[in-house]
Amino acid sequence: MTPLRPPSPADSGIPSGISPTPRRARLRRLLASPLIRQNLLYLIGIGGSGLGVLIAQSYAAHHLTAVQNGESTSVVAVLNLLYTTSFVVNAGAAREVAATVARGVPAIERWADLRRSSLKVGLTLGAAMIPVDFLLAFLLHLPHPAVLLAAILAGPLTAYAGAQRGFLQGARDFRRLAVNFLLYGGTVVVAAVLLLHLHAGEAAVPVATVAGAAGSAIYPRHPGAHLRRTASSGRLIDYTVVAGAATAPVFNNIDVVAARHVLPAGGAGLYSGLSVMGKIIFFGTSSLSAVMYPRVAAAPSRSARRRLLLQTMAALCAVDAVALLAYGLLAPRLLRTVLGPQYVSDSPLLLLFAAGVVALTFVNLLVYYGMGARVRHFAIVPAIGIPALVAWLFASPPQVSQFVPRIASALIVLAVLEAVMVLPGVFRAKPTGEPAA
Repeated sequence: MTPLRPPSPADSGIPSGISPTPRRARLRRLLASPLIRQNLLYLIGIGGSGLGVLIAQSYAAHHLTAVQNGESTSVVAVLNLLYTTSFVVNAGAAREVAATVARGVPAIERWADLRRSSLKVGLTLGAAMIPVDFLLAFLLHLPHPAVLLAAILAGPLTAYAGAQRGFLQGARDFRRLAVNFLLYGGTVVVAAVLLLHLHAGEAAVPVATVAGAAGSAIYPRHPGAHLRRTASSGRLIDYTVVAGAATAPVFNNIDVVAARHVLPAGGAGLYSGLSVMGKIIFFGTSSLSAVMYPRVAAAPSRSARRRLLLQTMAALCAVDAVALLAYGLLAPRLLRTVLGPQYVSDSPLLLLFAAGVVALTFVNLLVYYGMGARVRHFAIVPAIGIPALVAWLFASPPQVSQFVPRIASALIVLAVLEAVMVLPGVFRAKPTGEPAA
């Protein structure tokens, strides 16, 4: 009989002299988790997409005057409001695809329906932007309003891109979803640099974002999808999806549009730089809500949904705290490095604005939870809050020092109200007449 011997490091595949540590084992377990892996992929994708836009706007800020940069950022904000359609279509598609996959039906069987619906939405939106462009040119006081023509082409592209991303998100295909985001960011950077060197001026970044939307719309391909169709399990878009998915994009961009209308040209340009820096927090954390969303939509029970929400909320709190600390300590240096010395005068207001953006990250988390759980009452707050915020900002005095507290306070109030509407239902012991939250 061969005598037993103690196991050696070689038996477990660990090189001699290296002992496994609890920290290393814990890291391996974390990386093996699908939830962690999908979060990392989405963070890479959304981070690359946001970084691409930031690089494009930073490059433009160093090559344009403050007035030109204010005009450019204002038009980008208009296009971002238009790109709200992408978020709405994305949210509706992801929820339906997640529910389809949860029933054991392949996700590809929903693509033909999603494509047809998104094209209808996009073409309608593009046609509607023709008269709206005249109103926007007046509100923004644009010296070169022709750049708004990009919004007409952006309508169909952004809706189709939303269907692409929603399909991938609902199917939890975060690898290709990350590629889609990176394709957007890379296209924006390349197009913006080329257009600036071609002396496109304030039109460079807006047109570059439309090119980025086109890149997202064409990836990925779905060969054979037209041959596989399944019956729809619900409406692609309803009022809760519109209210929920539109909340963050509208609140993220209406401030820049209002600033262009209310503030002097130089003040609007300076505020635009502050806005770009502050919203890095939102774009850097939005992946948490996005990865949670299809899981909530497919979760079989209230307890599973509650667990997903609490896990995501804990991660969001940690990231937001680090971001606020960094902005509090490094605001002047960050503004000077990323946007140029002309924006340093905004540094005392950056922390206040960042606090408002942190509130927006919690709003985003709660509305995506509400959409995924198919509850309806969460939509009351954004439905009332968006018009109230628009009126509040357009009535602001023409000073940046008064405009920033308005947007920050409005976002904080919105977060408190959304928490009051959503969180009691999360912890309620029994459902009462509506789908379990």
